[in-house]
Amino acid sequence: MASPSPRAYPAAELIREAWSQSFADRAAIVRAAGLWVGISLLLEGLARFTKGPEAHASNLFDLLTLVVSWLGLSAVTVWRIRALLLGAPAPAVMAPFDRFVLRYAAAELLLGALALMPGFLAIALVGPLAGLALAGLLGFVVALALFARLHLVLVSAALGEAGLGFDRSWRATAGVWPSAALAILACAAPLALLSGQLGAMIAAMGAPLVGNAVATSGAYAQAAVLGTFLARSRTRLAGPVVRA
Repeated sequence: MASPSPRAYPAAELIREAWSQSFADRAAIVRAAGLWVGISLLLEGLARFTKGPEAHASNLFDLLTLVVSWLGLSAVTVWRIRALLLGAPAPAVMAPFDRFVLRYAAAELLLGALALMPGFLAIALVGPLAGLALAGLLGFVVALALFARLHLVLVSAALGEAGLGFDRSWRATAGVWPSAALAILACAAPLALLSGQLGAMIAAMGAPLVGNAVATSGAYAQAAVLGTFLARSRTRLAGPVVRA
């Protein structure tokens, strides 16, 4: 899998495609994510209700909410990848939870662990000399670059391909990872951050459940945009998926 030239991997076009196609497919995305959003909000409500006066303390429902939300976001992203690359139909009820989601979640955990290492190293080695802020920024930049080099691993996991293809992804992104890193940021962060901030403002105004609904819905919508980007990036870097 040879890396294309930067000219053949236009970040701006990939970003535009990810957002515009996600908007065009919004009905299917709402169907895929809607019930997951509802389950997450129900668990958040139960967590809030069962905390009692010690609202700051975590309980079992908090942990369950975290796990279900993470798996739900993974399910939506995996469904989106498989829909675009394999023609998977829109789900009848919700994005399915299956072995492909588990593979994707495991790959995401592994990439997350790898991406955290530069931050820890930067804090340990650069922090005493240049301060924690600069060390944290350096760690983030290196982690983003590492994620950009290995992001095709997530697609391989979602497709159920043999192995996760760390070496293939590393080779394929060799010449284009700066563009890929910018595209990942543009497709994985803005909507979730905006909805999170808006949700926090609404919660602070006395409507915590509405605020949670806004933040959670934005996170799931962002997962669909990211899935669209990952699918399009895979096509750009490796061509169409060949079915066995």
